[in-house]
Amino acid sequence: MIHLAGTIFLAFFKIGLFTLGGGLAIISLVQQEMLGRGWLTNAEFLDILGIAQMTPGPIGVNTATFVGYRVAALQGAGIWIALTVSLVATLSVTLPSVIGVHLGGGWFNRNRDRPVVRRVFAVLRPLVAGFVTAAGVTLTLDVFPRLAFGQHEFVNAGVFAVTAWLVLTKRFSPLWGLLLGAFTGLVN
Repeated sequence: MIHLAGTIFLAFFKIGLFTLGGGLAIISLVQQEMLGRGWLTNAEFLDILGIAQMTPGPIGVNTATFVGYRVAALQGAGIWIALTVSLVATLSVTLPSVIGVHLGGGWFNRNRDRPVVRRVFAVLRPLVAGFVTAAGVTLTLDVFPRLAFGQHEFVNAGVFAVTAWLVLTKRFSPLWGLLLGAFTGLVN
């Protein structure tokens, strides 16, 4: 398990080091890394991503936490080892940012108004938007083949459509939509 924890540390450190744009931009890199290593199937990754989005906190950190736990658990680790590997994944994905802020924060504050720095950020903004869009498109294409569109899915889609319309036009609280969706999920 020490080898697995080290491998997960290196994988998530690399993800944290090379990801620009935060949690949504990290999704496609995490997906590629986990599927490429055979640690998770696409369906398992999408399930973990759904859980990570529902829990409070940054999505990249939540995804690393859940993936670390799941990979260790699938390798036969006990709960304490899986929790430790989960912590390793969480720390390793955030470590590059902590190091970068610590080492580069002062330099950035002194040089933020220089033309070269402004140009770099002018290039990075659309790049990050592209990463986020690519992750959204990829996930959408991954999710749709899983849907069978039986009776339950049409009910869920109807609840979503009605809730979205009410929220956008009538100042309807999204909380009621979540409760309605939970109720229909329990009934179906």
